[in-house]
This record gives sequence, C-alpha cells and structure tokens, in this order.
Amino acid sequence: MGRLIALLGLLAFAAPAAEAASHNSPAEAAPVRVASLGLCTDELVLLLAEPGQLVSVSYLGRDRHETPLASKARGLHGNDGKFSSVAALKPDLVVTGGAVNRFARALAERTGTRVVDVPPPMTLADLRGNIRTVAAALGHPARGEALIGWMDARLGSPLPPRHTGLMITAGGLTAAPDSISSELLTYAGIRQTGTPTGRVSLEGLIAAPPPLLIHSRYRSGQYSLPQEWIDSAVRVAGTRNVEVDGRAWLCPGPLAAADVARLRETIR
Repeated sequence: MGRLIALLGLLAFAAPAAEAASHNSPAEAAPVRVASLGLCTDELVLLLAEPGQLVSVSYLGRDRHETPLASKARGLHGNDGKFSSVAALKPDLVVTGGAVNRFARALAERTGTRVVDVPPPMTLADLRGNIRTVAAALGHPARGEALIGWMDARLGSPLPPRHTGLMITAGGLTAAPDSISSELLTYAGIRQTGTPTGRVSLEGLIAAPPPLLIHSRYRSGQYSLPQEWIDSAVRVAGTRNVEVDGRAWLCPGPLAAADVARLRETIR
C-alpha cells in the first residue's frame, strides 16, 4: 500500500513543466468526460487521469477485491463493460480493451465519442505502449512516461534464473511460459515452468511439486471453491510457497511490478 501511495503522489505531480509545454502547442483538447469499460483499462485511467476527468469505470474497477485502486474510483458511475451503459453520460472518450462491437462503435462515432482500444499486453513492451497510448489519449503524455519510469525502477533488470517456480491461480490455472506474467517473474529471478494444458491438478502437484509455488491471494477472506483449491494446492505440494496479491496479477501491469519487487525480496 505504501508503494501505491507513493506512485499516486508521483503521478499527481508528474512532469508538470513538460505537460505545460505540450499544452502550449496547437493540439487536440484533452477529454473531460472519460469512461473505461474494463478492469485493465480502469487501472490505467485511474493512474493516469486528472481528478474530475473520469466519469465511469467498470463495476470491477470499483471493487476493492478486484483492484487496489478501487478507492480512486469512489463516486464514479459503474458500468457493465458495454458502451450502452455509459452513453447517457455523454463521454468524449471511451477506453476499452477491444470489447466494443461494431454497432456500439458506430453509435459512439455518431455521438462524437472517441473510442481508444487497448488490447491486453502480451509483453512488457506492449504494456509500455499501452500506457503511452492511454496517457496520450487523456492528454497527459508526461504522466505516462512517469508511470513507465516508476514501473521500470521497481522491476530493475531481469535476473539470471535462480528459482524454478509455478504460478497458479484459482482452479489450477497457470501462467504460460511466454506470457507477460512469466516475463515479469524473470525480474525476480524466477523461471516459470509451463504445463501443456495451462492448468495443473492437485494430483499433478503431488506427483511433481515445483521447487517454488507462487499462489494468488485473491478474495482470500471469502470462502469459494476456487480459493479452497488454492489452499489445498499449497498443502499437497509440500514445497516452498510464496503468496502474491492476486489483484495485481489480474491485469499484469504497473501494480504487478510493485508485487515483483516484493517477491524478489521475499525469495532472496
């Protein structure tokens, strides 16, 4: 939480001179009524927008069990991820992960709403590009560079693999070796092992426990069958295990970078 507060403070005052300079040149006016239609874009706009610039985020973006940034979304309209649920708010910019269909897109164009698609990042390079795209669309490119700088400072450089680990989430889903989650783990010196199906069973963990089991702390205070599965997995693996904040890994990005820094210190 301390790292998050520091990040928000940094972005609030990020490169004001640079942004002032950019506003002195002829450019498209910054949007004043911005809506985001998904959790991953919610987190980016909550980090990069000015106070008062946002009018809506998804219901997930307002849920503290889904994102550490939920408190920043307090008072914003919650939407169901569809353009129809924000159209009445008359947004001038809608940021989406690409889920807006052609009919909704046509409606947005007719009402003068700009739609910016931010596809899920497959690599850290993609993530940096997404941050720059959203920051530019909001009219705050300097904030985007500040966020990237903060993230890269937390990550440092990839480390030689000192640990072989398996990251699991509820129900046994695993991070693919070529995913952005696995790339992030290399900054903690962890080589992510893969599974052919992208899922591991309790029997598989008993038969071949990984040297390091990385498991998600996601809605851990609430009983659910998926969470019970994770608890069982930790017990049956009988190996070293480390817990991460599952909310940060739902949309691997700047918040996951802070968790990587903590993970690196934990397993040193």
